[in-house]
Amino acid sequence: MKRHLFDASSFVKALKLSKPELLIKSHIQWLTLYEIMNALWKETCLAKAIPVDKALQLMDIVTQIAKHMKILDISGLEVETLDTAIKLGLTAYDASYIALAKKHNLVLVTEDAELKIKAQQLVKTLSIGETSSHQDNNTS
Repeated sequence: MKRHLFDASSFVKALKLSKPELLIKSHIQWLTLYEIMNALWKETCLAKAIPVDKALQLMDIVTQIAKHMKILDISGLEVETLDTAIKLGLTAYDASYIALAKKHNLVLVTEDAELKIKAQQLVKTLSIGETSSHQDNNTS
């Protein structure tokens, strides 16, 4: 298992770059799938940028990739998550990634600049562009 925890922004970017291999055998949290579904819904129903059949096809791809990832749950980390959110000025959702990365000794992979900067106080962070060199220098 790779030692990376991908948030929704990095998951989607890996797909846009046609690099699903970065995701395989890595980690996500269970809410990541809902955030991706919501983004597809917005692109389909509000922005009218993606046809319904394409959105469903994309979600099927996401689901297939997720089957090859470890999906983490924040159960037992609620107090730590809220404390982190308050201390770092983040949403509880963003703070949950930090709590999970900390608990499981994972590197948080995000394209969210604010989350990346604030999370660095507690965990190691990378963006998609940095993951290849990180994997080359570490055995998983």
